[in-house]
Amino acid sequence: MSEARAPSSKAVGSVERQQAAAALSLATNAFLVLVKVAAGLASGSISVLAEGVQSTVDVVASALILLTVRAAARPPDREHPYGHGKFENVASLGQMVLILGTASYLLHAAWSRWLHPEPLRVDWGIAALTTALGVNALVSRRLMRIARETGSQALEAEAAHLRSDMLSCAGVLLGLLLVWITGEPRLDPLIAAVMTGVVVYTALRLLRDTLRPLLDESLPLHEEAAVRAVLDGDERVQGYHRLRTRRAGAHRMIDVHVLLDDHLTFRAAHAMAEEVEDAIRATLPNADVIVHAEPFDEETRHQRERHGPSHGEGR
Repeated sequence: MSEARAPSSKAVGSVERQQAAAALSLATNAFLVLVKVAAGLASGSISVLAEGVQSTVDVVASALILLTVRAAARPPDREHPYGHGKFENVASLGQMVLILGTASYLLHAAWSRWLHPEPLRVDWGIAALTTALGVNALVSRRLMRIARETGSQALEAEAAHLRSDMLSCAGVLLGLLLVWITGEPRLDPLIAAVMTGVVVYTALRLLRDTLRPLLDESLPLHEEAAVRAVLDGDERVQGYHRLRTRRAGAHRMIDVHVLLDDHLTFRAAHAMAEEVEDAIRATLPNADVIVHAEPFDEETRHQRERHGPSHGEGR
């Protein structure tokens, strides 16, 4: 019911934190590309070189996330009255596609090296992957904290991606150690193939989560329950129906019809609806809430005549 509101200072601060976190991820991924590719060429390890190729995709994905966070933060306009939040979901989708494409290349390279094994110099690879593990652990922890505090799905996907990269690095590092201990070079592509499979599994899981907002799936049950708790806890709300929720990036979209006393003035009903909207926003951050007020007796009669006595929801 209320008109569009200017972004609060808290919202602006959240956007700035998201952009800073995305820039940090981009810078560290670019650094790790140089480290891994150089170590892969020096060591002759296909698994280390594959990690470098994968990190190159990470740089592209991180740059995409940085641009997307900025685009998603833009206020609604005439062409996008619901805002630009789904830009984040589209970026996450693109990131997952990049990961799956890279995984196909890595599996092919591992198979080729399995057929044609070559001697390795593992010290460079071990040093590079140890560095990558430490850097990714620090950056992913920071990105996940900011993603949870600001509700950014793009940053959450990036943090999860970095953590999957840590698993991949750990697996490749283990493979290099086994090559060093046993002297068997085929362990290198074997470990690379196994860890690439883990990356594919993680990408498919994130792809599923990314598609949900794009398909306008409702908010999670616990978030809808929080909205219902606000409505059920307000004694002035005599009932409600048509509660609809969805998500676009870090933003939640919520609209509901509430039933109020028939004898309220239009001004009083409007004020109550505004207060309900504010209560829902206080419960769920980054929420765009629209509450439509209706007279209880009149709407109940209308719904029973049109849909039968069992129609309706809420109290």
